[in-house]
Amino acid sequence: MHDVLGRTQTRAEIVLVSIAGVGIAAMIAIAGADVLAAAPLWRALLAVLLIVDIAAGCVANFTSGTDTYYAERPTSRWVFILVHWHLVATGLLLDVAVVPLIVVTVFALLSATVVNLLHGRQLQVAAGGLLLTVGVVGVTLWLPSIAPPFLVATAAMFIVKVVLAFAVTHHRLARDPASQASGE
Repeated sequence: MHDVLGRTQTRAEIVLVSIAGVGIAAMIAIAGADVLAAAPLWRALLAVLLIVDIAAGCVANFTSGTDTYYAERPTSRWVFILVHWHLVATGLLLDVAVVPLIVVTVFALLSATVVNLLHGRQLQVAAGGLLLTVGVVGVTLWLPSIAPPFLVATAAMFIVKVVLAFAVTHHRLARDPASQASGE
C-alpha cells in the first residue's frame, strides 16, 4: 500500500482519496454506461477499476504521505511515471479509439518526465502548471470530437494525476529531505 498512499496518511486523507476514487469513478461510469454496457463484464469492471485508480490518484498524489514517499525514492518515482498507461488500457478494454488516448498518455508521460527532471528547482511548480494547462486545454478542445465524454473527463483527470499531482513535489519535507532530519 505504500506505493499507493505513501507511509503516512491521515484518516481524513484516506477518506478524501476514497471519495475521489469511488465517487468520481461512479460519476464517470454513469456517464459512460452505454460504452461500459457494450463491453464484456470483466472488461468493463477492469476499465472502471482503472478509472477508480486515476480518480483516487488525483487526490492521493497531492497528499504529504505520497509526495514524501516518492521524493525519498527517485527510482520508484520514475517507475511510477513509466507504468502509467491506464488511459490506453481503458480504451483497449472498452474497444474505443486508442490512438487519441496514446497521444494523451505520451503527452502526460513526457510532461511528467520534464517536471520530474526539475525536482528541487523552483521552476518545477510553474512548469507543472503550464504542462497541466496545455494538457487539459488540449484534451477538452481536441478529444471530444473523437472520444466519448466520459473518456474526455478521464483523460483530463489523468493529466492532473500524472503531470501535476504526481510529478510536482508539493510539500516542503518532500522537496527538502534534509529538513526532515533537522526537524524543520
